[in-house]
Amino acid sequence: MIELYSPFYPMEPEIFPRPFDDPDFGFQVKWDGTRILAHVGGEVKLFNRKRNPKTLQYPEIAERLAGAFKGRSAVLDGEIITLSDGKPSFQRLMRRDRASDPAAVKFLMEKIPVTYVVFDILLLDGKDLTELAFEERDGILRSLIPPIDSIVAVDTFATGTTLFNAVKQHGLEGIVAKKLDSRYEIGKKSNKWLKIKNRRLMDALIGGYLAEGREIRSLLLGIFQDEDFIYIGRAGSGLKTRERRELCDYLSKLQVADCPFKNMSPPAVKEKPCWVEPQLEVQVEYLDFTDEGCLRHPVIKGINWKSY
Repeated sequence: MIELYSPFYPMEPEIFPRPFDDPDFGFQVKWDGTRILAHVGGEVKLFNRKRNPKTLQYPEIAERLAGAFKGRSAVLDGEIITLSDGKPSFQRLMRRDRASDPAAVKFLMEKIPVTYVVFDILLLDGKDLTELAFEERDGILRSLIPPIDSIVAVDTFATGTTLFNAVKQHGLEGIVAKKLDSRYEIGKKSNKWLKIKNRRLMDALIGGYLAEGREIRSLLLGIFQDEDFIYIGRAGSGLKTRERRELCDYLSKLQVADCPFKNMSPPAVKEKPCWVEPQLEVQVEYLDFTDEGCLRHPVIKGINWKSY
């Protein structure tokens, strides 16, 4: 039972290995951002998938939702994203999501604008909609969300393979297939919703490494955001034995005393990372980002020796 201003865990899709077409399903782009459930009434409160409040971090979204639903109440499910070079950037978004000082939030609002991409409506004017079919909820949502700057209703498509190919071509995260007759199952992972992920490529810089003898075990990777070098995880899969040895010799010449990452937690007691000047670039294939901002299932696909 949905109640206004009472946070809850959202419905989650199961992973499916490949795109497909099925007239019983609708297909939506899976946007690379942070899951946000918006409770709109006399005031607007935003919560993430873990039921933590996020209104402070995205005040402009709360303000625009209040204007769009003036005099009405609703609970919406969606994703807040920010764009960089025309694509969602999870790492840039995390700067907004982790800000806790109102002055910092105000500064970042100008620097990192966000959009709330809405894909479901669960409550409207006190009526619980979760027992309605997704197709019906989708129609209600579409009729309620006007063209507003920063608030967008996700399009639903009839063919999954065509949408997935377009998503892959544009380097987006993937798609979600939703059974048209499915109800919204609060707090459950359901096969009525299926997520099909696109493995993507990105360039990252090596900021440190873990080694066994003279062979690299894993690389500690990061990217620059403005002047800050941000940790995005570790990767070792994909490296050949020869590359592990060559990298160890090469990186030993770039060693520095201090950790170059702005946001990295202290390493485990048993780990002894070697820190390096972040100058050598690698290409990484990955599935998506974790909630902590790290690459999920990264694989090293190449080393750009010319980057140094």
